[in-house]
Amino acid sequence: MPTLAGIKAKMKTLQQQHDAIIAKQKAEVIAEIKQKIADFDISAADLGYKGSAAKGGRKVVQVAKPKKSAKKKSTPVYRGPNNEEWAGGKGARPKWVKAVLESGGDLEAYRIKRA
Repeated sequence: MPTLAGIKAKMKTLQQQHDAIIAKQKAEVIAEIKQKIADFDISAADLGYKGSAAKGGRKVVQVAKPKKSAKKKSTPVYRGPNNEEWAGGKGARPKWVKAVLESGGDLEAYRIKRA
């Protein structure tokens, strides 16, 4: 029956073999890509990258990132019995609002007074 130490030693050996294979294949792929870039005169812009700056003799390119839509947090309109705030807009109603309405209460009593 194999021991834990024996299995760990095999794992270490396999990991080293794995890393060596990856390093070799990576070098081959990079060389192939560089050759194709040269053969077809491909630019960073062709690949969807934007901007470039010389840094340490190498060109550094940045990938164009999609812009996030800025969501503005709504101003609270109602304040619940335990100081929970609710804007009163789209979406599910908080539990405290449902409880007030189900008990026949008036939601306007919870409206935040603005100066």
